Amino acid sequence: MMNLLSHIRRASPCSGLAPALFFLVLFILSPIVSAQTGKRPRVSNSILGVGIGASLEAVREKLEPLSIAIDDPTNKDEDKDEGGHKQVWKLKGTNYTYIALKTNDRGRVVWVTGFVRPSKELPFSALGDTSLALRATDSQAIWNVATPSGGYRLVAKGQNGRARVIYLLSLATPAR
Repeated sequence: MMNLLSHIRRASPCSGLAPALFFLVLFILSPIVSAQTGKRPRVSNSILGVGIGASLEAVREKLEPLSIAIDDPTNKDEDKDEGGHKQVWKLKGTNYTYIALKTNDRGRVVWVTGFVRPSKELPFSALGDTSLALRATDSQAIWNVATPSGGYRLVAKGQNGRARVIYLLSLATPAR
């Protein structure tokens, strides 16, 4: 024990400074390093696995096993003015009562909306980091997320910071 105490007394006053300085520099540089490595804060990019750009066939494979047949004209209607197709699924056994979407003329999802079951509302923070949202209030949170294909907007609406309706909208400019 005496040997340890004499060693501590002989140690330089700066010997404890080097590790502290190292951790301080690491703490300051970590956001810069993570930005340079391309890591982004996570923002939801799908509703029940249905995201922007998904094919209608892939969406049907995911949602038909979860759906209840409904007689809804939007499931059969082609949108003549804009091309594409709108479809609605009534769901069972999920946190969503309905999923609605629209595809473009190539059969790719351009928007999707999820209607959350009462008492199953999702906290806005479960969808994305609200401090990084374009807008975050008690009733709405909006994120714009850049992607190589043009990006998407995620909108959550509800009360008390909990989403009752969730929208994903393509921000890509349509090809002409």
